Amino acid sequence: MILPIAGLGPDGVVYEGEDPREALEWPPSPRDVVRPAGPMRWRLETKLFGTELLVQGRAEALFEGTCCRCGGPLSRVYGDEIALSLPVGPEVTEVDLTSDLREAILLALPNNPVCSDSCRPPRTGPDPAEGAVPEAAGPWAALDTLFGGTSHETPAPPNHARKPRTRKTTRRS
Repeated sequence: MILPIAGLGPDGVVYEGEDPREALEWPPSPRDVVRPAGPMRWRLETKLFGTELLVQGRAEALFEGTCCRCGGPLSRVYGDEIALSLPVGPEVTEVDLTSDLREAILLALPNNPVCSDSCRPPRTGPDPAEGAVPEAAGPWAALDTLFGGTSHETPAPPNHARKPRTRKTTRRS
């Protein structure tokens, strides 16, 4: 997005538009969970105060891929708010904001994108409609089996009657 400086003032101008998907500079990879599927859209309010350019607005793009929770198809818009303050000299006639808009979008991508906020992973256990569901083992179940008890039992008090064994060592030269 190339922003023209001419005609800007403290009252501001609102710019709205889109750049092609290629503006995101996304190198395709077979390991991608998501990939851009639409143009980079933006809506920016710009104001010029002397030699300081203030840009506020939002940048977003459509992404498609595979849901990390259920494994189904994913198609969601990701983006974020943008706020910039840029110094501009009298010789500057335009400012390229493409990298700033791209950064706002890419930083908004989650590590594990899901198809919807209400997405739930597929059930792997028995169907509750078929009967009683066994009680799930707690996170300490594996340790409980090692020590022959349950982790919620109170440990036995220490036996202070036994003296600790010590051994005298001699140093050899």
